Amino acid sequence: MRSFLLRILVASQWGASLALASGCGPQIESGSSSNPPEGATSSSSSNPPEGAGPGGGGETDPPDASAPLDPYPEPTCVGPFHDGGYYGQCCYEVHCAAPVDGACPAVAEARPHLQGLPPGSGTCMCDGDGEGGAEAIQGPYANRDASDPASCCYLVGHISCEGRPLLVGGEPRVAPLSRAPSAWSRTDWQRFERALAETDLRALAPAARRELARRWAERGQSEHASVASFGRFALGLMALGAPPPLLEAAHRAAIDEVRHARLALAVASAYAGEPVGVGPLPLDGALDDMGSLESLTLATVVEGCVGETLSAVEAEVAAQAAESPAVRMALQVIARDEARHAELAWAFVRWAVAVGGAGLRDRVAATFARALEQVGSAPIPAGGDIPSTHGFVPPAELRLLRRQAIADVLRPAAAALVGAQLSPADREFSGDRGHALLSGGATYLST
Repeated sequence: MRSFLLRILVASQWGASLALASGCGPQIESGSSSNPPEGATSSSSSNPPEGAGPGGGGETDPPDASAPLDPYPEPTCVGPFHDGGYYGQCCYEVHCAAPVDGACPAVAEARPHLQGLPPGSGTCMCDGDGEGGAEAIQGPYANRDASDPASCCYLVGHISCEGRPLLVGGEPRVAPLSRAPSAWSRTDWQRFERALAETDLRALAPAARRELARRWAERGQSEHASVASFGRFALGLMALGAPPPLLEAAHRAAIDEVRHARLALAVASAYAGEPVGVGPLPLDGALDDMGSLESLTLATVVEGCVGETLSAVEAEVAAQAAESPAVRMALQVIARDEARHAELAWAFVRWAVAVGGAGLRDRVAATFARALEQVGSAPIPAGGDIPSTHGFVPPAELRLLRRQAIADVLRPAAAALVGAQLSPADREFSGDRGHALLSGGATYLST
């Protein structure tokens, strides 16, 4: 639970950074490893640039506003190569922002504005005390373009935390693509289908199989409807002029939900002993009020921040108890993706609050309070006569799990997002404790 809370807090911090980048504060420009700034290069040298890498910058005393800054050095890769969880070296990129009160912020103050990569991007921040072996941010430096209002530049170090490259002589190597039939052109879907075909359901009583078919079919309907929900969310983001990273994540989430619906309906078909699918989805009135920041934000609080957070937790617990490899595979995919969707919801709400101001923050706080009260007191549906090893948490356990998720994840994360407006019991999470959690989550976690 604590690791999930940390992911949500980091995602929320990303949402705040997006708000700054999209016009609510300093403009941020970020270079990338594939498209470095003009005049910047990337190398595999283990020697850090002057002023970058361990001992070359980091969190120092606040800069003297009157002292001229040196131009940022060439970005490079520094430190040892890592293998396992983190891969490769800590490689730097240039991120620039406008001065604050006439001066370039020290690293400690600049950090929240410069972490511009979304959770799940496959790139984590380097950490001087962690796997990266180099300080995450160096600076400030002067922008090489003297006319650019984003005159405060920093080197931000990232290290790969998803996908292991094959480096030969310092260069990545991959196999050539082929149009010939190959096992590598298949997806995990075939593996899932084989596991589902091998699932022995003969020991289940007919009534239990019918109930499981019904429950999995309902899950498939919900996942199918989520495709439309994310489509509507994406349209709402466009109507609001939201930044591209949020829009990209929304479309990826919609594709995830297509996969979830297929998985759930395939499992339902196996339990039913006959094909189970869905028909056309009625959408009358579904696109009303698309341009309202408040309506989209409050809906995301309920459907995304609360609903998808609980869904991710429940799917993970159900996957751990599942005995059927096919059921376990389906739930693991759903749990992983729902966790990322929850992060997107929290990031969007944080962005929306930064854009909408104190009035929207008050309404978000009230919506959180109401939604958490409703979820905490809502009756748990009867589980029917089904074993707990087929993809559903038993009612008594589900009640306790939701209460734990509300106490350990949802209330602290909501309080950290909206401040002390939820309840006195939550205020510690919006103060030093919430700040400590955010500071501890300097790396963007990927799944």
